[in-house]
Amino acid sequence: MTFREKHLWVAIIAGLAVWGAYGWKFTERVLAGGLRQADFAADMGGLFVLGLIAVVVLEMGLTALARLTTSRDERRARDEREGLATLQASHVSLMLLIGLLVTVAAVAYGVGFWGAAHPERLARWMIPGNGLVLAANAVLGCIMLSELARWALSLALLKRGR
Repeated sequence: MTFREKHLWVAIIAGLAVWGAYGWKFTERVLAGGLRQADFAADMGGLFVLGLIAVVVLEMGLTALARLTTSRDERRARDEREGLATLQASHVSLMLLIGLLVTVAAVAYGVGFWGAAHPERLARWMIPGNGLVLAANAVLGCIMLSELARWALSLALLKRGR
């Protein structure tokens, strides 16, 4: 396995582990009525910062392990297939990201329109500030799905190109 492939696996493992755990906790809080609680934004913000730190530390550790198990020549070697695979995967990832963000924007617009027409119903569902936390996490989810698609597609294209 090339260093590039190992590094892609590092990104996938770290991303799924950290942001998967974060998403699980976020979903649990939302389903338990967290959007109506005043401490929701602070709790999720703290967990988000912890997630950022964890993903950096985990990626650094796993990348160091990948470096130790790959020779210097293999780490430096990059061929055309890596560049082409990365370019193709990045294009697909960008299109996915655009589609996901347009979807989030449409849903946010719909909720805002509905909330303006029925503010009392929306107020029973969430504190207004927590709506921003919900939107921020939807964008974070879009980014992570797009990145996971890019990493996985890069891996698949590299394997196919052998």
